[in-house]
Amino acid sequence: MTDTQAVPTMLASTVDCVDLETMTHFWAALLDVEFQIHEPFGFLAPSDGRRVTIWLQRVPEESVGKNRVHLDFVVEDLAAASERVISLGGSVGDRREWQGFVWNTCADPEGNVFDIMQAQPADTPAL
Repeated sequence: MTDTQAVPTMLASTVDCVDLETMTHFWAALLDVEFQIHEPFGFLAPSDGRRVTIWLQRVPEESVGKNRVHLDFVVEDLAAASERVISLGGSVGDRREWQGFVWNTCADPEGNVFDIMQAQPADTPAL
């Protein structure tokens, strides 16, 4: 049996960025949450229904290459969410499908990749 005092609990997901203010505003607007900036971090407020919050951290170098880890979100209206990403300065790339799941791969203003998935009907069997 594992010593539960040594098992990590997820606190937040941190996104590195160069322009902390722009990125904090983008993510706060996209997720409709309040934020605070305390250099070199931007903290998004937790909200109902979100188990993990997002922190942004100013770093000196720009991102190079594809993210090895990315964030996944789910929405009721994928088309509207994709339009929202674009209107806030992000971009929407490929639409993907797998076993009935549909999502768009998106990027924030600094190119950090994330996915937004269309919510599944309540009667959809879990994987």
